[in-house]
Amino acid sequence: MEVGFLGLGIMGKAMAMNLLKHGFKVTVWNRTLSKCDELVEHGASVGETPAAVVKRNKYTIAMLSDPSAALSVAFDKDGVLEEICAGKGYIDMSTVDAETSIKINEAIQSKGGHFLEAPVSGSKKPAEDGQLIILAAGEKALFEQAVPAFDVMGKKSFFLGPVGNGAKMKLVVNMIMGCMMNAFSEGLELASRSGLDPHTLLDVLDLGAIANPMFKLKGPTMIKNSYAPAFPLKHQQKDMRLALALGDENALSMPIAAASNEVFKRARSLGLGDSDFSAVFEAVKSVKH
Repeated sequence: MEVGFLGLGIMGKAMAMNLLKHGFKVTVWNRTLSKCDELVEHGASVGETPAAVVKRNKYTIAMLSDPSAALSVAFDKDGVLEEICAGKGYIDMSTVDAETSIKINEAIQSKGGHFLEAPVSGSKKPAEDGQLIILAAGEKALFEQAVPAFDVMGKKSFFLGPVGNGAKMKLVVNMIMGCMMNAFSEGLELASRSGLDPHTLLDVLDLGAIANPMFKLKGPTMIKNSYAPAFPLKHQQKDMRLALALGDENALSMPIAAASNEVFKRARSLGLGDSDFSAVFEAVKSVKH
C-alpha cells in the first residue's frame, strides 16, 4: 500500500516510521524538509509540496500541529486541494476543532475527493509503539480502506459517524486529561509542602481506584523536574482552549476545565510551551508559599 504523509513532528515522524517498518511505501513532506532525512534512510520518498505528495498517492495522511497548520496545508498554494480529485482520499489525523474538519471536508468533497478526520489519543511512546487510539469520522468507505494503516499506527480504531465527531471526541478526551494533570500536580505539591514523600503518594495512588497509566508514567519524571516533550504543553493548552469553545457552543459550564486552562496559560508564560504538558507542575509550584 502506498501512502503520503504530511507533517513529521513528534507524532507524525513516529507514525510514518511505523508505516515504513510494516512495508508501506511512504512519500513524506514536512515544512522543514530536513526532518524527512531520517525517514528517507528507512526507505521513504520525499514530496516537495503537499500537492506533490497527493498527486503521487491514492491516500494521503496528515499529522499537523493545530487548526491553522491543517488549513494552510489544505488550502495554500501547492496545498492538498490542488491535486485532490476523484479516487483520492485525504485522512487528517491532526487535533483540530470540528469547524476546521468540516471546512476541509467540504473543500475535499467539492473536488471529488474523499475525506476522513482521524485524530489520535496517545503521545510519543504510543505513537512509536503503534498503540494509538484512532478517533475517525467521515466517509465510512475511506475508513474501511484505511484500516490496514490504522492497524499499524494504533491499537484500536473507532468510527464515530459524520465529520466533526472525531474532533469533538478528541477534545473531550484531552480536556479530561488536562484537568487530571492539574489535579495531580496540585496533589504532588500539596504532599511536598505538607512534609510527605511524593514517591509514597505515587505508590498510594497506584494501588487505589484512581490508579492510571498517566500518573504512573509522568509522576516520577515530574518529581525530578524532567519534562522531555512527549506531548508539548502548548498543544495541550490549545486543546483546552478548543474544548472550552465546544463547551460555549453547547452552553455547558466547565469551571474545572476553565481553571485548568488558566494554569496551562501560566505555564506557557513561564516559557514552558515546548516542554511536556506535565510541566504544568512548574506553574503550580511557582505559586509562592
